[in-house]
Amino acid sequence: MQQDNPYSRSAGNNDDMNALVGKTLDKFIIRERIGAGGMATVFKAYQPTLDRYVAIKVLPAYHARDPVFVQRFVREARAVAKLTHPNIVQIHDFGEVDNITFIVMEYVDSGTLKDRLRQQQRLSIPEAVSYMIQAAEGLDCAHRNNIIHRDVKPANMLLRKDGHLLLSDFGIAKILEGTTNLTRVGTGIGTPQYMSPEQGTGMQVDPRSDIYSLGIVLFHCVTGRVPFTADNPLTITVKHLNDPLPVELLRSAAVPPAVEQVIVKMTAKAPQDRYQTAEELIEALTNALAVSHLSIPRPWRSGISPGLIGSAPQADQLPPNVSRPLPGSGEQAEVTISCFRCGAANRTDLHYCTTCGYDFSKNRAANDTYLGPGGRPLLALLRIGNRSYRFHQDVTTIGRTNGNDLVISGRTVSRRHARLWFHDGHWYLEDLQSANGTLVNNVRIYQPRMLNDGDIISFGDETALFKVVE
Repeated sequence: MQQDNPYSRSAGNNDDMNALVGKTLDKFIIRERIGAGGMATVFKAYQPTLDRYVAIKVLPAYHARDPVFVQRFVREARAVAKLTHPNIVQIHDFGEVDNITFIVMEYVDSGTLKDRLRQQQRLSIPEAVSYMIQAAEGLDCAHRNNIIHRDVKPANMLLRKDGHLLLSDFGIAKILEGTTNLTRVGTGIGTPQYMSPEQGTGMQVDPRSDIYSLGIVLFHCVTGRVPFTADNPLTITVKHLNDPLPVELLRSAAVPPAVEQVIVKMTAKAPQDRYQTAEELIEALTNALAVSHLSIPRPWRSGISPGLIGSAPQADQLPPNVSRPLPGSGEQAEVTISCFRCGAANRTDLHYCTTCGYDFSKNRAANDTYLGPGGRPLLALLRIGNRSYRFHQDVTTIGRTNGNDLVISGRTVSRRHARLWFHDGHWYLEDLQSANGTLVNNVRIYQPRMLNDGDIISFGDETALFKVVE
């Protein structure tokens, strides 16, 4: 099956839009039209100055003639462009040239969650919950910056090949709201199948509306269909308002009770009955997986031989971290694996490191694609007290409670304190609005901060030395 482009498509012929192909828009050369929807047309473009491809979302031309729209566009585009998060598609630029209003975004050459559901119909519980946690992480960042997505749906969730999810189209719905009549039921900007009751009826929305939409997406992922369907948007909106969630579909799909409870709460009709924040939702999803004895799936971590699991190798094949029996002792060799993160030895039947909690089932080494001068991946290292912890080139959450990738148990460390990630050759650190703050070289950070080798980081009162290693 041929893979669709990672941008929502819909029927429509716009000669003016097609005429842009091959032309130059500002400093971008339009290569091809890759998607179209009710709110915009998307093009793949080349930026010669930085030798990279980008995605350019062009809004309907008639809006550019509306001065109220232009003001709203500039205000909202600036706000969205400030969002920096591993689970949000990066906005590079925006502008208006010759009555063409456009937004320049990171180009992701892969598929969407919509494509995945079209091919596979439904996902396993751990995989679906993994995607929803990533989406909730991105929403949490936006909500903390007072930005509501308003159009959370599978088509706006881009999936990289390594399973990393990126939310796209933040703020597009709000940019267009001022030009659309939202007073009648079913006329709100968004997608009716995933729209909250309050948004569908044109009422004011807040972060809990996005949580509702995300709950509908999770329902779709685990059952293979959306809960409410009809021949027209109005009827779908009425069903969201009045019809109970068809939990029998969740049960027939063998969704664990703990996960079912989370979905039911996410999709409560009244906003006050839902999870109130994305952070609260993330914790609930993480706990539901744990209660259900499930873990987020990843391919086996590279560097650990699957052959070591379930059978003992021959003595001359034992790696250095496998203890050898004394000759004639009759003892069995104890097969162990060394934790990538902290170096501690663990039995091969364990899924998590008993020292630092590192998940052996996650193929995080697959993210280590950026190489240093020595030809090896650039990794991060945090030295806390007399222990050192290494990190792959992906996203690491740091906090006091289980569910974080690195748990620091100090009393001044918040439940979800900070986030460490790698992007384009650099390591970044972001404080997650912790109670006692995250400091770099004794300066508290309020925005994502690029780290340098040798920086001193404080998570509350807990201090760590940051190093870049190969």
